[in-house]
Amino acid sequence: MILVDNLRKSFFALFFLILFASCSNKIHYNNLTGFTFGTYYDIKFFSETKNFDESDLDSIFLKFNSSLSTYISSSIISKINSNEEYYVDDLFIDVYKKSRKIFESTNGYFDPTIGLLLEYYGFGPPNDFDFKKHSFSEILRSVGFNKTRLSSNVIIKDNKLTKLDFNAIAKGYAVDIIASVMDKKNIDDYLIDIGGEIRSKGMNINKNEFWRVAINNPDLNSEDKYYRILNLNNLSIATSGNYRNYKIDSITNKKYVHIINPITGKSEQGKILSVSVLSNSCFKADAYATAMMLGDIEYAIDLSDRVEDIESFIIYVDSNNNITNYSSDGFKKNIINP
Repeated sequence: MILVDNLRKSFFALFFLILFASCSNKIHYNNLTGFTFGTYYDIKFFSETKNFDESDLDSIFLKFNSSLSTYISSSIISKINSNEEYYVDDLFIDVYKKSRKIFESTNGYFDPTIGLLLEYYGFGPPNDFDFKKHSFSEILRSVGFNKTRLSSNVIIKDNKLTKLDFNAIAKGYAVDIIASVMDKKNIDDYLIDIGGEIRSKGMNINKNEFWRVAINNPDLNSEDKYYRILNLNNLSIATSGNYRNYKIDSITNKKYVHIINPITGKSEQGKILSVSVLSNSCFKADAYATAMMLGDIEYAIDLSDRVEDIESFIIYVDSNNNITNYSSDGFKKNIINP
């Protein structure tokens, strides 16, 4: 009888141990939201324990801002733009080298040396530069990534007026860094979104489906808010467009868009309204989406076909002034509502 009682007690002890273990290993949904880099962030993930939190984000954002923020006077990029000889950190070097490759592959349409042009059109940080003392052609001559080089951890500029701005790649790169940290913490299901630069992994476990994202409709008069909805299966996506971020000159009433052509120096809305790029890397999707906005539709399609690891969806105005779209074959596979 004593033996039976002991076996019964052992059984119930084992049962409760298993029950406790299964409860403690429950997958939890987590959502971190806030503001950084002048925009929002929204990070969703599933994990057994909350081993990634705001402190992880704060350390990443702090490193990015101290290296690449043109709005912080003490940052590395601000020191370089002020023509101080300043040693760059590993983060800056990696972004610089990645930007160099994309600059070359886009024939100069992606160019992080447009800092002074951004300020000229009113999109850059506050500054005391006297544009009245410099002609537009002089300002345009400050642009050209090939006029800079990295030497012994120092950026050398051939033109002292040249100002760097990595905004067209930095958010996507930050998304990739956050993803790498989450991967190291064995988080297998997440969706990272910083200002529309997005990277996914795994599933939305609550809905038992791949993560879903939407491409906004650039026609602001349309009743349809979203132009396309797609599954994001272990991919990154970035979208560029000029239909929201622009300025109107109070005197001339002329519209200036924030994506500036580094070759012509012009800030004008072209035929392309929006470009969304899929890639394994968010920094790559971010940069190429910007570059495709600047050429014509033929250039954008050719670039999409030429470059490995990118697929594109382009919304543009055709010769009949109608809004239409182009989708690469690889992009089509992810669209839910074609």
